[in-house]
Amino acid sequence: MDFEQIPGTLHVPGSYTEIRDVPAPGTLTGMPLRPIIVGQTANAALAGQLYRNVTVGQVEGLFGSGSIVAQAVRGFTTEESTLSVDVVAVAIPKDGRPASGSIAFTGTPQRAGTVAVSLGGQRISWSVQASDSPQSVANGLLSAINASTLAQNTGLTAAVGSDQASVVLTAGEGGSVTNDIDIRASSALSDQVPGLTMSVTAMAGGTGTPDVTPAILALGDTWYTDVVLLQNDQAAVQAFVTEARRRGNAMVAKDMRVIVGLRASLGQALAFQQQFLTAEELVIFPWERPRASTWQMAAALGAVVAQSLNTDPSRQLRGLPLNTLSGLGPEHGDDFTFAQRNVLLGTGCSTVIVNADGTVALQRIVTARVQQPDTGTASGVWDVMLPAIGARVRFEWNEYVEANFARAKLADDGSPLSNQDGVVTPKTLKASWIAQCKLYELQGWIDDVATTGPQAVFERDVSDRNRVNTTLVLKPMASLMVLASILKMEV
Repeated sequence: MDFEQIPGTLHVPGSYTEIRDVPAPGTLTGMPLRPIIVGQTANAALAGQLYRNVTVGQVEGLFGSGSIVAQAVRGFTTEESTLSVDVVAVAIPKDGRPASGSIAFTGTPQRAGTVAVSLGGQRISWSVQASDSPQSVANGLLSAINASTLAQNTGLTAAVGSDQASVVLTAGEGGSVTNDIDIRASSALSDQVPGLTMSVTAMAGGTGTPDVTPAILALGDTWYTDVVLLQNDQAAVQAFVTEARRRGNAMVAKDMRVIVGLRASLGQALAFQQQFLTAEELVIFPWERPRASTWQMAAALGAVVAQSLNTDPSRQLRGLPLNTLSGLGPEHGDDFTFAQRNVLLGTGCSTVIVNADGTVALQRIVTARVQQPDTGTASGVWDVMLPAIGARVRFEWNEYVEANFARAKLADDGSPLSNQDGVVTPKTLKASWIAQCKLYELQGWIDDVATTGPQAVFERDVSDRNRVNTTLVLKPMASLMVLASILKMEV
C-alpha cells in the first residue's frame, strides 16, 4: 500500500486510517465556465485593468451608463442572470472620433399625430401638430430625446442641426465600432403622419481601432472559456483568435471561444469570414441593418452560448431565444433570406431567426472554420458543438488521469507487477480510457464507443520509460439538423 500519512514503521499499537478524497466511480469533474467581455474605453486609467465578477452598477460607475461596455454587460447579465462575467477594456486611440448621423424633416404635417424614431434600438416618440414647421418637429424630437433615457442607455447625444430642421446624433465615445449604431424612422403605420417626411443619414465617421494586446495580456493565465469581443475590426478578431488557438494547444489546454457581432450585408459577412477559414475558435454573428448594435448582439449570443455549451457541449443551440434582442432585429425586407442564411451557414457564419412578433431565436451556431487547417481542403459546416465536445472530453480525461494516476508506477503489458496496487500498464490505461468514454457516451457527448474505444492505441515510449504515447479516437454526437422527407399522397 502507498500510505501518505501513516509511517511505514510504527510500533505503537492501534488502528490508524488515512482519509483521502477520491472521485466517486462514474462521476465527471465538470468543466469550468468563465466568460469575459472585452470592449473599449476613452478613460486610459481603466484600460488594461481586469475587473472580476462585475455587476451592472459597478460597470456603469466605472465606464459610464451609456458606454459600450456597460451596454454589453447589461445585455449579458439580463440574458443569463446567474452567469458571472469579467470585464477588460482597451484604450480608444487619442485621435479616435465618434460616429454621427442625423434625422432631417421636410414637409408639413397634414394632421396632428405621433411620430417615432429608433435610436440605438430605443424607441423615441413625440407629438406633432397640423401645420408644424420642420423646425418645430425637430425641436420636438430633441425635447423628447432630452426627456428620455437615451443617453443613459446608448450613450447617444443629440442637438439641432445647423439647418434648424434636423437633429444630429453623436455617439458617446470614439472608435470605428460606433458606426454600428442604428438610427431610423419608425416604419409602423401608426407612427406615420401625412405630409411629414423624415430623411435619415446613417451613423458614420467613427474612427479609431484600439489595440487589443493589453486586454490579451490582462487575461494572464486565467482560463477564460468564452470571450465576448465587442471590437469587430479584423485586427482585433485575429489577435484573439490567435490567442485562443495558443490556449487550445495541448501544453496549455485552456480552450477559449471568441464571439463577435457584425453589422453586415451578405457580401460583407462573407468577406470578413474569408480571413478566418480555419478558426474553429471563432463564432461570427452577422445581421444586415439590425436595430441592435453589434456589441448587444455579441453580448446576447455570448451569454447563451457560454451557458448552453457548458451545460451540455453536444446539444445544438437551435431555437434558444436571445431575449435582449427582441424587437431589435432588422426590418423584414432587410433580414437575410432562406437562401442567404444557407450560404452564410455553409461559409462559417451563424444565423438567427426573427419571428413575426419580433422575438429572436438561434437557428444554427457554427464556427468560422470551413477548411481543414493542415490541408486547406473543405471541412464542411463546423458546428460550435464540435470543438466544445473535444474541449470537454480532453478536460475530463486529463482530470481523471491526474486524480487516479498522478503517482502511478508504469510497467509493460504482461509484467508480473501489472496487477499490483499503484501500477499501470498501457493496457490498463486503455481500459480506463474506454471506461471513461462510456461515461461520456452516457452524457450524450460522443457516440459509438464500442467501435472507437478499441481503436485507441496506448504504447510505451521506446526511448522514455516514463512515458506512454496514445492515439485516442472519438465520434462526436450528431444533431438532428435536417429532416428530409418525401410525402407520397395516394389519390
